[in-house]
Amino acid sequence: MRSRLVNVIGQSIHMSEVRWSGRQPPILTKQQNYRMWQGGEFGNKLRSWRTVDEWRASGFAGKVVLRTLMQGGGPCRYGLGHGEVDGVVASWLADGIPRDRIMVNEEAPCGEEILQGEYLEDIFVIDGEASWGYFLHSRARTQMRDALRRAPEVAWGLRADMMLRQAMTPSSYEDWRLLLDRHGGHVLEVSVYGHCLGNIPGRNALVWEVRKY
Repeated sequence: MRSRLVNVIGQSIHMSEVRWSGRQPPILTKQQNYRMWQGGEFGNKLRSWRTVDEWRASGFAGKVVLRTLMQGGGPCRYGLGHGEVDGVVASWLADGIPRDRIMVNEEAPCGEEILQGEYLEDIFVIDGEASWGYFLHSRARTQMRDALRRAPEVAWGLRADMMLRQAMTPSSYEDWRLLLDRHGGHVLEVSVYGHCLGNIPGRNALVWEVRKY
C-alpha cells in the first residue's frame, strides 16, 4: 500500500491509497470529468452545451459560464450575457485555445449558496486519529473559488457528513452518498443552495467535478 502526504490549509494529512473494490474507474482528466458531468453521471445539473454553436442554437437567453476543457485548468468566465460570449470566445481563440475545447453552461445563482466546497472521499490519519471524508468548505455566499479563499473551514468524518446531510434535501443527500460509493479516493466539488434547482426535481445540490487528478 503506497502513501502520500497532502497539505490542506496548513494541515498535514497522511493518506492511504487503497484499492476500492466495486468502484467506478478513476477520473484522471478534466476532459473525462466534463464528459461525465455533461452526460448526467454526477446527477443533478444545470443546463449545459458542449460547444458554443450548440448553446447558440438552443436559444437560451440567460447568463452563462464559459469553460475550457484544458488539462490542469484554463480560463473560465462567469456571468456572461448573450452578447458577450462571442468576444470572449474570439479572445480565447487568439490565445491559442482550440474552439472544440470551449463549452458553455447555465450560470448558477450566485449568493444563494448555503454550503459548498471540496470533499475528499478517502481514508486518512490526522492528528494521530484515523478518519474519512475531509471537507474543505465555506458558507460564504459567492462563487466557490472566492468563497474558499475568503472564508475557508474544514471538517471531517461524522461532522462533515452531518453538515452535508443537514444542508441537502433528502433526495440530494441520497444522490450524494451514491456518488461517494462510486468514486472513493476522489475529490468531489459540491455546492448546496437554499432552494431546489437543476434538472432533477427535489434537489438543491450540484456536483461540479469529481476528480483524481
